[in-house]
Amino acid sequence: MKRTLYLSIILVGFFIFGCEQKTNKDFTNSIEKKEIIVGLPPSMHNILMERVVKPELEKKGYIVKLVNFSSLRDSNTALVEGSIDLNAAQHQAYLNVYNKETNNNLVSLVHIPSISAALFSQTHHSINDVSLGQTVVIPNDPSNTARALLLLQKLNWIKLKSDAQLGSVNLTDIIENKYNLTFKTLLSEIIPRTLDEVDYAIMPGGVAWLSKVPIDNLLVQEVLSPDLELMVVIKKENLNTQWAKDVKQLYQSDALRKFISEDPQAKGRFIWPQE
Repeated sequence: MKRTLYLSIILVGFFIFGCEQKTNKDFTNSIEKKEIIVGLPPSMHNILMERVVKPELEKKGYIVKLVNFSSLRDSNTALVEGSIDLNAAQHQAYLNVYNKETNNNLVSLVHIPSISAALFSQTHHSINDVSLGQTVVIPNDPSNTARALLLLQKLNWIKLKSDAQLGSVNLTDIIENKYNLTFKTLLSEIIPRTLDEVDYAIMPGGVAWLSKVPIDNLLVQEVLSPDLELMVVIKKENLNTQWAKDVKQLYQSDALRKFISEDPQAKGRFIWPQE
């Protein structure tokens, strides 16, 4: 009898302890994080955080701290280590490589408005002005060379080999040059200085913005595939937190859409994500 009573007391004790542990855990989870630390690698997209998302989060009662980084990789390292909570300057293609190389599992919270590469001209006002023998300057690094040539193929100015690898196509993959265009390849950062010397130029949108290329010089933007759209990136364990949900909502908000369509600095630069 005493033995049975003793075992019953032990079992009740374990039950109470388990309930207390669950209650403590639930209490901890109910304490919402109110300080958000944002990593800012070099990117023109930081304007979205600085001008719209941060002020709106602060209206919701959050304290938002911005930390500058010299590179995206450094920002990702800080995210893994927990010294920041998010960054918003990379696309899925880059993140896949980073996760594989470092054996980490950072994830996308939401795709955000992105600045695509585009075709610019200082002397022509329409893509319909294209004619025989004109000159087009494109970036010389492999990734942006490929994106430039794919944009030109979409415009039906050139045709590429059907078996060419989309991410690494180059000038040798051109099998048809409809207008006998002359191509020059340069560092992206130098291209803005050549606009008055060539007919057309393709460059990353961020480079054009930094170099203050007038938006009136932009003729057509690249259509970004989802894996090249920029994202808010966080730790997987934070996906369902309230603060992450609030960040996601603001990057999808009408306030942000209004900003990128009306702000003098941002207008015409950003493409809204497809998802």
